[in-house]
Amino acid sequence: MKIFMVDAMLGKLATWLRLTGHDAFYSTVMHDEDLLRIALEERRVLLTSDAILCRRAEEAGIEVMLVRGTVDEEVASVFLKYGIIPEADPAKSRCTKCNGVLTHITEDEKHQIHGLVPDQTYNHYSEFWFCKYCKSVFFQGGQWTNIEEYMRRIAELMKEMREASNLREQ
Repeated sequence: MKIFMVDAMLGKLATWLRLTGHDAFYSTVMHDEDLLRIALEERRVLLTSDAILCRRAEEAGIEVMLVRGTVDEEVASVFLKYGIIPEADPAKSRCTKCNGVLTHITEDEKHQIHGLVPDQTYNHYSEFWFCKYCKSVFFQGGQWTNIEEYMRRIAELMKEMREASNLREQ
């Protein structure tokens, strides 16, 4: 599985990569030199919308993809190129805030996250995912329907992109 370095202009792409279980380093405060150094040292694929940074990465021998278009097009093109299945699974997802690995918290263990979520959420849900790095807690609430719907939309867009690519090759 590829690991990624995502430039500051592609934050939503980083979120979707993390939701699908991919290690996606993302920072809004890093300079290009730092992005290049970390990508090279950790053998990360650099995803950038900056053509100059893309060229510098290529010259440094870093695997890089110039990502352009709407957010949906960005997500679909990266997923298509790297064979990422558009499915968000909380058992595989990473923390969308800090990229940390999530720990599954079952009904019997949920006392561990008491006080980290509102009482109504704590009492209503029996399954949570906890990030020990940033102390964020996740659960499959109402937003999960939107996440699944978005993943279906990305799958459809990937199919359209694949078909358009096949037509151009003929």
